[in-house]
Amino acid sequence: MRLVSILAALALALNVTALSAAGQGRGNGGAKKATQTTRTKTDTPKAHGKTQTTTQKTTQTTKAQARAAKVETRTARADAKAARKAGTIATTTTTATTTTTPTGEVTATTPTTSSGKNPKLEARLKTMLPADMTVQDAMAGFKNWGQFVAAVHVSNNLNIPFADLKAKMTGITPGPTPGTTIQGTPMSLGQAIQSWKAESTIPEAGTLTPTVIQTEVKKAEDAASSDLRQ
Repeated sequence: MRLVSILAALALALNVTALSAAGQGRGNGGAKKATQTTRTKTDTPKAHGKTQTTTQKTTQTTKAQARAAKVETRTARADAKAARKAGTIATTTTTATTTTTPTGEVTATTPTTSSGKNPKLEARLKTMLPADMTVQDAMAGFKNWGQFVAAVHVSNNLNIPFADLKAKMTGITPGPTPGTTIQGTPMSLGQAIQSWKAESTIPEAGTLTPTVIQTEVKKAEDAASSDLRQ
């Protein structure tokens, strides 16, 4: 009986030990699972934070690119507007020039070497030039029509030989042999009158004071402007 009692007690002790070990194993497994679950839950927000940061950077980059595109668009529009404005100015200038100076019109600044013609003016000038001199020969050597017409008026008003006045204003005088010329220093209309006065022996030349010369030059230039406007 004692032996049976001892064996029964020993078997009971072994069962208790086994149950205790099993319980501890389950407890440890549950703890590990709990720990893993906690870690998983803890790591999840970190991953979410990284995702948010990447998304924000992408959004900022997209916005920056959009702003750059807008700036380029505004610049392109400004350039196009400036180009259109420049084209308008150029077209306006060309049109004004064409309208103001028609082909063949003679003005005060038209060179005497141009092909411009003014038949009515040439007919009036012919009556004030020497009989043996054509308008084309008379204008040769002058810088422009304004200077030439003013010289014709001064010659007619002051009885100064046109050939003498022209030689001083153009600086061209006859050379030592027939058909040759010498190029000297051209004079203004007032200087030419003063130079002729110094060389002249006629009494009328003495009345040409500086004030009178200035007045006669102004009168001749005004008459030339009026002739050319007509």
